[in-house]
Parts: sequence; structure tokens; C-alpha cells
Amino acid sequence: MKRIEGKIRIAVIGAGGISGAHVRGMVEHKGLVECTALCDVSEENLRKRCEQLGHTPPMFSDWRKMLREHGDQIDAVDICLPHHLHAPAILDAVAAGKHVLCEKPMCTSLKDADLIVAAVKKSGVIYMSAHNQLFMPVVQEAKKMIAAGAIGRIRWLRSQDCFMADAQGMAGKWRANANLQGGGELIDTGYHPTYRLLYLADAEVAGVRGTMARFHMAIEGEDTASVQVRFSNGAIGEILTSWAFANPIGTHQIHVIGEQGQIFGSGNTLNYLPAGYAQPAVMNLKQVDTFAEQMLHFGQCLRTGKRPLHSTEEGRQVLKVICQAAKDAAGWQRYNTLAGKPKKKGRA
Repeated sequence: MKRIEGKIRIAVIGAGGISGAHVRGMVEHKGLVECTALCDVSEENLRKRCEQLGHTPPMFSDWRKMLREHGDQIDAVDICLPHHLHAPAILDAVAAGKHVLCEKPMCTSLKDADLIVAAVKKSGVIYMSAHNQLFMPVVQEAKKMIAAGAIGRIRWLRSQDCFMADAQGMAGKWRANANLQGGGELIDTGYHPTYRLLYLADAEVAGVRGTMARFHMAIEGEDTASVQVRFSNGAIGEILTSWAFANPIGTHQIHVIGEQGQIFGSGNTLNYLPAGYAQPAVMNLKQVDTFAEQMLHFGQCLRTGKRPLHSTEEGRQVLKVICQAAKDAAGWQRYNTLAGKPKKKGRA
């Protein structure tokens, strides 16, 4: 891969809600990256991103036309589209020789994931999965401590992300459609605790069990998922994620127990409890904007040729866990509590 020495020219594909966080990262690191094109079917979305950028780059409503007519001004694309459009946008960008940063999930099927892995490998471009919560202070510090042997061999770990969402907020929109979404909450918000779990475990997945339900949201997919993961080294992992309730009181975004102690915390507060101690040491870490850190990491990878923390392989691995959990959950008789009637077997 030829390294990019000047400012990295990035085109944003999809200028809706989440792109605002990505563009915030571009503005934060404007000495490293710059937005040289915007693409969206909504003029309102385009206007908002231009206001945020403080300038008006060339705008398009079709990413293929953008790549074809404006490709010489683009080094990389930042994909912030609805889930079902991720795979075609990635494949088109890679075919055009552009580096890619893509919002989670990488795609919605393992078949598409395999096509993406092969295309990226063949092209030699850098692909980065936009797993911004890898840059959470507690996640990065916990990773360092685990690698240094602070708690010994991992025995159990948990990653969670739960909150009460607006029950009607997604009704009639693409997230309410299981085909466009790729499922329900687990492939959306639940993607974050899934990739955090795999990152901290740093082991091959040996088995996955899943239980899902829809308690609250007016969507086709689940709004709550509980997933159990068995790792090849014997560690037990748990994922809890929901749009129907907040994080259980007293719990944390991450919790890792090893043979010599525990690490647990949320946001920028991490607790370390060595075995035999009654009270944990509390570390208040520096607050960061995870989206800004994500953009910085992407830019540095393009500048140096370094592999991103999570690329296609990790994107596929996270999706595989989610697909396995959904398949396992389909074997259970689940109840749609919105209607008060049993649902047929299959995804909620």
C-alpha cells in the first residue's frame, strides 16, 4: 500500500445521524484528514454536515457516481449508511481502490462478509471497522492490564450496553425492518459490547448461545439480547444488551475476572481488585471522544500502513457471533410481550 503523506482526503457516504460523530472526529483532526466529498440522498443531511464541517465540499446523491467522477480527490471513504447498504458501498469503494472506514456492522450476512474480506485482501487497501468503543479509556487500560498479567488467566468476562429507548422512535424507519437492519438490537447497539468482549478475551470463539426478546420497541427484531460465549481457552463470556431497560444497578460496561483478580468499570473509571483484597483501587482515566480517537487511528493507519485495531477479520468475527446467537435464539419459543402472544420460532 502506498502511504499517504499529505492530508488524507475522505468522502463521507451517508450523512445522517451517526455521521455527525464521524465528522466531529474529522474536524478535531483537520490537520490529518479532510472531507473532500459528501454523499447522501437527503439534502437536509448534506446541509447539516456542511455546517458542521464549516465548508461545502462537492456533494453527491450516488456514491458510484461520486467514485467515478470525483475519485481522483478521494483517498478513503467513511461509510455511515443504513446497515443493508454497507456491503455494496464497501465493495464499490474497494474496487475503486479507496481505503474504507465503515460504521458497524461491517455487513448483515456472513456471505457478504466473505466477499468483503476477499476483496480487501486482493486490493491491498486498508479497511477499518468503526468500532469506536475500543477507544474507551476503560477498554484500553483493561486491555493493557490483562496483557501485563495483572489478573492472570481470564476465567469470566462480561460486556454490556443497555438503555431505555423511545418505543416509537424507530417505528416505520429502516431500523424497524429486520431485513434492512440485519436483525434487531444485537446487530445495532449490541454490536458494541460484542466487539468489546472479543477484544478483551483475545481468544477464538468455541461456542455461542443466545436468548432474545422484544419487550418495548415497535420493531420487527429483538430489543433485548442475552448472549453466552465459550472461548477456546475455557473462558466464559456474557453479553447483555437492550433497548428496553437500563444497565442493571451495580454493574459495569466491562467486567473481567481472572485467576488473580478482577477489572471492571465504565466510561473513564476503571476498578482493579486483586485477589485477596476487600476494596478495589479506582482509576479515573482521561476522558476522550472515542469517535475522534477512532478517526485519528484511521488516519494514522493510512499514513503509516499500520493495520487497524479491527479490520475485516474482526468485523466478520463479531458478525458471526451475532448470527450464531440469533440462530440459537430461533430454537426457543419466545414471546412478543407487546402483543401478549407467543411468537413463531425464528427471529423476533
